[in-house]
Amino acid sequence: MTRRSLLPREHGAYFQLGIPLISAYLRCAVSLAMLELTAAAALAFLANEPLLVVLGHRGRRLYDQAGDRARLRLAVLVPAALALAILGLLRAPWAATAMAGAVAVPAIAVFALAWRRAEHTCAGELIAAVALTGAAAPVLVAGGMGVPAALAIWLGWSLGFAATVLAVRRVIAHHRRQVRAPRAFAWILGPVLVAAAVGCAVAGERVPGIAIAAPLTGLAAVLVIAHPAATRLRAIGVAIAVAAAGSGAMAMLGFAR
Repeated sequence: MTRRSLLPREHGAYFQLGIPLISAYLRCAVSLAMLELTAAAALAFLANEPLLVVLGHRGRRLYDQAGDRARLRLAVLVPAALALAILGLLRAPWAATAMAGAVAVPAIAVFALAWRRAEHTCAGELIAAVALTGAAAPVLVAGGMGVPAALAIWLGWSLGFAATVLAVRRVIAHHRRQVRAPRAFAWILGPVLVAAAVGCAVAGERVPGIAIAAPLTGLAAVLVIAHPAATRLRAIGVAIAVAAAGSGAMAMLGFAR
């Protein structure tokens, strides 16, 4: 029997965690503290799927088949993540600890939602986007960036990926006919996202970091207005990855100075 993988299933979460972290390394001089904090975030992310299995959220059958393996993986990943986080914060400026404390708030909320089987609600996915993109914030501070700039970049990533969460949920809901008035919904949400994209681009002139949300919110607006078929979710995922890469390039080139 083929063993079920215990890697996280949510493909979008890889982008939400990975691309902001990669852009942080392209922006700051690499330090050991950055590497340790990044590894801690990655291990904590990898612990998510084993946690869901142990909680029984992946079904009784998978719990019976992989429960022991999931518990063993949690016993390794969680202490390793905590140890690396502590080491990284000890090496980093004190402000990185405060930033990590701020990021811990949505991370704990995600855990609480997972406990209540609500991680895949709209609120759960939005909070997860904030928590995952926030992993890059203490890494940026550990790399020498100031707290205001790191917070602005976190806000930019959070706004951008939150917009894509809404857009993808809109595409799926339209496919399942869960939206009673899809055109009216698109007429409202679409222009709001367009305004958000323009607003982020303009606000980026005064609040460094906000502009990096523009590519993602702009793409989200297109998805909501065009409402492509849910059968094209893979192509939509690629488009989101490209838009996120564009946001990362903007951060690296100085739009998030």
